[in-house]
Amino acid sequence: MHNSPAQTITIDPEIRAGQRSALLVDFDGTLVDIRSTPDAVEVSRAVIDAIAGASQRLGGRVAIVSGRSIAQLEALWPGAMPEMVMAGSHGQELKVEGAVQGPVHTNLFARMAEAASRHFGNGAGVVIEEKTFGLGVHYRQNPAQRDAVRAWVTDRAHELELFIQQGDMVFELRPRGADKGDAVRAIMALDRFSGSRPVYIGDDLTDIPAFQAVQALGGHAISVGERTAAHSDEQVGDVCAVLRRIGEMAA
Repeated sequence: MHNSPAQTITIDPEIRAGQRSALLVDFDGTLVDIRSTPDAVEVSRAVIDAIAGASQRLGGRVAIVSGRSIAQLEALWPGAMPEMVMAGSHGQELKVEGAVQGPVHTNLFARMAEAASRHFGNGAGVVIEEKTFGLGVHYRQNPAQRDAVRAWVTDRAHELELFIQQGDMVFELRPRGADKGDAVRAIMALDRFSGSRPVYIGDDLTDIPAFQAVQALGGHAISVGERTAAHSDEQVGDVCAVLRRIGEMAA
C-alpha cells in the first residue's frame, strides 16, 4: 500500500512483460472519463484498440468489471469482442463466451426509477440511472442535492432491504450480495484465467473490494486518481495513463 496517495510503485517485470498476467479493468472513470450523465460517455477507438491488443497479448485474459449492467456495457461498446469476459452490476452478472449468467430480471428498478423521477422532478439536477439490477441517483449536476438524494435512497433501502453503494457523486441502490471482489474471484476461477496473476485497474469506492481480491490472489491493484489510492499498489493519473499502462502490458 502507499504511504502517500502521490506515491507510485512500478509494475514488476513479470507484469510489464505480460507473462501469465490477467487484466481486469473497471469501466467508468477508468476506461472512459466520467461525464455529466451516464449516457454521455463514449468508448473511443483508442480504448477499443488497447483492450483488443491486451487481449491478444494476454491470451484472452482480459475482463471488464463494472457497476453497469452487461446490457449497458454492450450498448456502449459497439462490436465488442464476443469472447471478452464482462462482469456487470457489481458482480451480479457474468458474461463468458457470449452467455450471461445472472439473477432473474424483475421490474423493481424500473418502478424505482419512475418513483425517483417523480420525487426529484425536472430541473433538480438529479440524474436517474436505471440499471438491470440497480438504480443510480446522480447529483453531479447539482451537488447541493447530495443530502436530499442520500435521504431518498436511504428510505428506499430500508423499505426494500437493498444495499446502498456510494460512488463518485452518486448513490446507488442494488440487491445485497455480490460486489466487484466477488466478480474478480469468479473471473479468476475461469479456465482461461487460472494460474495467472491479476492486475486490476479502478478509480472508485466500488473498486476497493476488487483491489482486495486481486491482492489476496497475489496480484496488483492500480488506482486511477487519489480516491482509492490508499488501497492500491500503484496510482496513475487519468484515463490516458490507464491506456498507456495497458499498452505496456500488451507490449
